[in-house]
Amino acid sequence: MDNEINRTTWIVIYGITSDGVKFRPSSWAEMLIEGVGLTSFGRDHKIHYTRHIWTILTNGNAGIIMNGWFKHEQPIAFAEIMRFANNNRLTVNTYNNTIALL
Repeated sequence: MDNEINRTTWIVIYGITSDGVKFRPSSWAEMLIEGVGLTSFGRDHKIHYTRHIWTILTNGNAGIIMNGWFKHEQPIAFAEIMRFANNNRLTVNTYNNTIALL
């Protein structure tokens, strides 16, 4: 998958395992992004994520969405997040050019 990720690619990690089971704990996405050092607290006392990565909620399941730029700007963090997804058999999809979030 690494060779096909470019700056117009979107990578979505869903909180569902390859067996179709909801991944727990439900805050895994926030904890993972914080764990690799990609958050800060703003003046509004809310967590802010670094550019090109966000948490999402789809069908009641936590997830992460990353833009392809993230791989190039934060290669170590990107590799760690992908390793986590692979080790935990999370569903990962890539989309090119555009993605619609509903």
